[in-house]
Amino acid sequence: MEIFRPRQESGLETRRRPERAGEGDRRRGSWRDFRRAYPSFVFVLGLGLIAMVAVDAWLIAKRVTYNHDVKVLREHMTDAERERTDAIVQSEQNKLQIAIELAKRQAKFDKKLHLNVSVDSARMYLTREGALLREMPVQFGPERVPAESSSAPPAALPRGERTVADISDTRITLDGGTQILTSSSANLANDSTPVPPGALRIRKEDMDAIMPNLSAGMKVYFY
Repeated sequence: MEIFRPRQESGLETRRRPERAGEGDRRRGSWRDFRRAYPSFVFVLGLGLIAMVAVDAWLIAKRVTYNHDVKVLREHMTDAERERTDAIVQSEQNKLQIAIELAKRQAKFDKKLHLNVSVDSARMYLTREGALLREMPVQFGPERVPAESSSAPPAALPRGERTVADISDTRITLDGGTQILTSSSANLANDSTPVPPGALRIRKEDMDAIMPNLSAGMKVYFY
Protein backbone atom coordinates (compact mmCIF):
# COMPACT_ATOMS: atom_id res chain seq x y z
CA MET A 1 0.00 0.00 0.00
CA GLU A 2 1.38 3.39 -0.93
CA ILE A 3 1.27 5.95 1.87
CA PHE A 4 0.27 9.47 0.82
CA ARG A 5 2.72 12.12 1.92
CA PRO A 6 2.01 15.83 1.55
CA ARG A 7 4.23 17.55 -0.91
CA GLN A 8 6.96 19.68 0.61
CA GLU A 9 7.36 22.82 -1.41
CA SER A 10 10.83 24.22 -1.85
CA GLY A 11 11.76 27.83 -1.17
CA LEU A 12 11.53 28.76 -4.85
CA GLU A 13 8.04 27.30 -5.18
CA THR A 14 6.70 29.14 -2.14
CA ARG A 15 7.75 32.54 -3.42
CA ARG A 16 4.99 34.71 -4.82
CA ARG A 17 4.87 34.70 -8.60
CA PRO A 18 5.25 38.05 -10.41
CA GLU A 19 1.65 38.04 -11.65
CA ARG A 20 0.42 37.74 -8.03
CA ALA A 21 2.63 40.50 -6.63
CA GLY A 22 -0.35 42.82 -6.20
CA GLU A 23 -2.18 40.45 -3.88
CA GLY A 24 -2.02 40.92 -0.12
CA ASP A 25 0.11 38.70 2.05
CA ARG A 26 -2.28 36.21 3.58
CA ARG A 27 0.42 35.04 5.98
CA ARG A 28 0.33 38.36 7.84
CA GLY A 29 -1.13 37.71 11.28
CA SER A 30 -3.87 39.62 13.06
CA TRP A 31 -3.67 41.64 16.28
CA ARG A 32 -4.86 38.57 18.19
CA ASP A 33 -1.91 36.55 16.86
CA PHE A 34 0.51 39.32 17.77
CA ARG A 35 -0.95 39.54 21.28
CA ARG A 36 -0.59 35.80 21.78
CA ALA A 37 2.97 35.84 20.45
CA TYR A 38 4.17 38.78 22.60
CA PRO A 39 1.99 38.94 25.74
CA SER A 40 4.64 40.64 27.89
CA PHE A 41 5.23 43.42 25.37
CA VAL A 42 1.50 44.04 25.00
CA PHE A 43 1.09 44.12 28.78
CA VAL A 44 3.89 46.69 29.24
CA LEU A 45 2.50 48.75 26.36
CA GLY A 46 -0.91 48.73 27.98
CA LEU A 47 0.53 49.82 31.33
CA GLY A 48 2.37 52.69 29.61
CA LEU A 49 -0.80 53.89 27.91
CA ILE A 50 -2.76 53.70 31.16
CA ALA A 51 -0.04 55.67 32.98
CA MET A 52 -0.02 58.42 30.33
CA VAL A 53 -3.81 58.69 30.41
CA ALA A 54 -3.76 58.81 34.23
CA VAL A 55 -1.15 61.61 34.27
CA ASP A 56 -3.10 63.61 31.69
CA ALA A 57 -6.30 63.17 33.69
CA TRP A 58 -4.53 64.28 36.89
CA LEU A 59 -3.14 67.41 35.22
CA ILE A 60 -6.55 68.29 33.80
CA ALA A 61 -8.17 67.78 37.21
CA LYS A 62 -5.56 70.01 38.89
CA ARG A 63 -6.09 72.72 36.28
CA VAL A 64 -9.85 72.58 36.75
CA THR A 65 -9.38 72.80 40.53
CA TYR A 66 -7.04 75.80 40.26
CA ASN A 67 -9.39 77.60 37.88
CA HIS A 68 -12.29 76.94 40.24
CA ASP A 69 -10.34 78.27 43.23
CA VAL A 70 -9.37 81.41 41.33
CA LYS A 71 -12.98 81.94 40.26
CA VAL A 72 -14.23 81.56 43.84
CA LEU A 73 -11.63 83.99 45.17
CA ARG A 74 -12.44 86.56 42.52
CA GLU A 75 -16.17 86.26 43.24
CA HIS A 76 -15.53 87.30 46.85
CA MET A 77 -13.58 90.37 45.78
CA THR A 78 -14.99 93.78 45.17
CA ASP A 79 -14.57 95.42 41.76
CA ALA A 80 -11.78 97.60 43.13
CA GLU A 81 -9.94 94.57 44.57
CA ARG A 82 -10.21 92.69 41.27
CA GLU A 83 -8.87 95.65 39.32
CA ARG A 84 -5.98 96.06 41.77
CA THR A 85 -5.14 92.32 41.64
CA ASP A 86 -5.14 92.31 37.85
CA ALA A 87 -2.90 95.37 37.80
CA ILE A 88 -0.43 93.73 40.22
CA VAL A 89 -0.28 90.50 38.17
CA GLN A 90 0.24 92.44 34.95
CA SER A 91 2.90 94.58 36.57
CA GLU A 92 4.82 91.56 37.87
CA GLN A 93 4.70 89.90 34.45
CA ASN A 94 6.00 93.08 32.83
CA LYS A 95 8.79 93.35 35.41
CA LEU A 96 9.92 89.79 34.74
CA GLN A 97 9.91 90.30 30.99
CA ILE A 98 11.84 93.56 31.33
CA ALA A 99 14.40 91.88 33.61
CA ILE A 100 14.95 89.06 31.09
CA GLU A 101 15.34 91.41 28.14
CA LEU A 102 17.65 93.65 30.16
CA ALA A 103 19.80 90.66 31.14
CA LYS A 104 20.11 89.61 27.49
CA ARG A 105 21.17 93.11 26.46
CA GLN A 106 23.68 93.52 29.28
CA ALA A 107 25.16 90.08 28.62
CA LYS A 108 25.64 90.94 24.97
CA PHE A 109 27.52 94.19 25.56
CA ASP A 110 29.31 93.49 28.85
CA LYS A 111 33.03 94.03 28.20
CA LYS A 112 34.10 92.03 31.25
CA LEU A 113 34.24 88.26 31.47
CA HIS A 114 30.85 86.91 32.61
CA LEU A 115 28.53 83.92 32.58
CA ASN A 116 25.22 83.72 30.72
CA VAL A 117 22.59 81.13 31.65
CA SER A 118 19.84 80.43 29.12
CA VAL A 119 17.05 78.78 31.09
CA ASP A 120 15.03 77.79 28.03
CA SER A 121 17.89 76.02 26.23
CA ALA A 122 19.58 74.68 29.42
CA ARG A 123 22.96 76.12 28.44
CA MET A 124 25.54 78.26 30.21
CA TYR A 125 28.06 80.37 28.32
CA LEU A 126 31.35 81.96 29.31
CA THR A 127 31.55 85.12 27.21
CA ARG A 128 33.24 88.47 26.96
CA GLU A 129 32.00 91.38 24.85
CA GLY A 130 29.78 89.06 22.80
CA ALA A 131 32.58 86.53 22.12
CA LEU A 132 31.70 82.97 23.12
CA LEU A 133 34.57 81.31 25.03
CA ARG A 134 32.84 78.14 26.28
CA GLU A 135 29.41 76.56 26.06
CA MET A 136 28.21 74.19 28.80
CA PRO A 137 25.08 72.04 29.29
CA VAL A 138 23.20 72.72 32.52
CA GLN A 139 20.77 70.82 34.72
CA PHE A 140 18.25 72.82 36.78
CA GLY A 141 16.76 71.86 40.08
CA PRO A 142 13.00 72.08 40.57
CA GLU A 143 11.38 75.24 41.84
CA ARG A 144 9.97 75.02 45.37
CA VAL A 145 6.86 77.01 46.18
CA PRO A 146 5.99 78.04 49.75
CA ALA A 147 3.74 75.60 51.58
CA GLU A 148 2.01 75.76 54.95
CA SER A 149 3.00 72.16 55.74
CA SER A 150 6.72 72.78 55.15
CA SER A 151 9.16 75.13 56.83
CA ALA A 152 11.54 75.07 53.83
CA PRO A 153 11.88 78.47 52.16
CA PRO A 154 10.74 78.88 48.54
CA ALA A 155 13.37 78.34 45.85
CA ALA A 156 13.08 79.51 42.26
CA LEU A 157 15.44 79.85 39.33
CA PRO A 158 16.69 83.44 39.20
CA ARG A 159 16.07 85.80 36.33
CA GLY A 160 18.07 88.87 35.44
CA GLU A 161 21.49 89.80 36.82
CA ARG A 162 23.32 88.00 39.64
CA THR A 163 26.84 88.23 41.08
CA VAL A 164 29.32 85.55 42.13
CA ALA A 165 29.57 85.70 45.93
CA ASP A 166 31.74 82.68 46.78
CA ILE A 167 33.77 80.04 44.92
CA SER A 168 34.94 76.58 45.96
CA ASP A 169 36.26 73.57 44.08
CA THR A 170 32.80 72.05 43.61
CA ARG A 171 30.38 74.98 43.61
CA ILE A 172 29.77 78.62 42.73
CA THR A 173 27.51 80.54 45.10
CA LEU A 174 25.69 83.61 43.80
CA ASP A 175 24.17 86.47 45.71
CA GLY A 176 20.71 85.44 46.84
CA GLY A 177 21.86 81.88 47.59
CA THR A 178 21.63 80.30 44.12
CA GLN A 179 24.36 77.67 43.65
CA ILE A 180 26.04 76.25 40.55
CA LEU A 181 27.14 72.73 41.51
CA THR A 182 29.52 70.19 39.96
CA SER A 183 28.31 66.87 38.61
CA SER A 184 30.23 63.75 39.54
CA SER A 185 29.42 62.17 36.17
CA ALA A 186 31.30 62.87 32.95
CA ASN A 187 28.01 62.81 31.06
CA LEU A 188 25.56 65.22 32.62
CA ALA A 189 22.54 63.37 31.25
CA ASN A 190 23.59 60.20 33.08
CA ASP A 191 23.78 61.89 36.49
CA SER A 192 20.64 60.79 38.31
CA THR A 193 21.51 62.56 41.57
CA PRO A 194 18.72 65.06 42.36
CA VAL A 195 19.61 68.73 41.89
CA PRO A 196 18.59 70.83 44.93
CA PRO A 197 15.65 73.18 44.37
CA GLY A 198 16.68 76.45 42.74
CA ALA A 199 20.22 75.22 41.99
CA LEU A 200 22.14 74.47 38.78
CA ARG A 201 24.58 71.70 37.91
CA ILE A 202 27.32 71.52 35.27
CA ARG A 203 29.93 68.93 34.31
CA LYS A 204 33.13 68.65 36.32
CA GLU A 205 35.26 69.26 33.23
CA ASP A 206 33.36 72.51 32.59
CA MET A 207 33.78 73.61 36.20
CA ASP A 208 37.51 72.87 36.07
CA ALA A 209 37.83 74.77 32.78
CA ILE A 210 36.11 77.98 33.94
CA MET A 211 37.39 77.95 37.52
CA PRO A 212 40.62 79.92 36.76
CA ASN A 213 38.50 82.66 35.16
CA LEU A 214 36.06 83.06 38.05
CA SER A 215 36.27 85.68 40.74
CA ALA A 216 34.01 87.21 43.37
CA GLY A 217 31.87 89.97 41.90
CA MET A 218 31.71 88.39 38.43
CA LYS A 219 28.35 88.91 36.71
CA VAL A 220 26.02 86.05 35.89
CA TYR A 221 23.03 86.81 33.63
CA PHE A 222 19.93 84.58 33.67
CA TYR A 223 17.43 84.82 30.83
